[in-house]
Amino acid sequence: MDPLSLPIYELEHDLIAALRDEGRVVVQAPTGSGKSTQLPKMLLKHGFADGGQVVVLQPRRLATRMLAKRV
Repeated sequence: MDPLSLPIYELEHDLIAALRDEGRVVVQAPTGSGKSTQLPKMLLKHGFADGGQVVVLQPRRLATRMLAKRV
């Protein structure tokens, strides 16, 4: 599957605009929409990562480890 076809990319413009205006956003979407894997890449692309780091929180240790390997 092409990552650019994930639903999160349909909202890229709105998410980035909201971040620039408000300084924070809460993203809630179904599993597989690209929240954890693609949103950090979007933030890097648009200059939101001072020092090249984005922090992603996950509720479970296993999910965190798996995500770290993918992203």
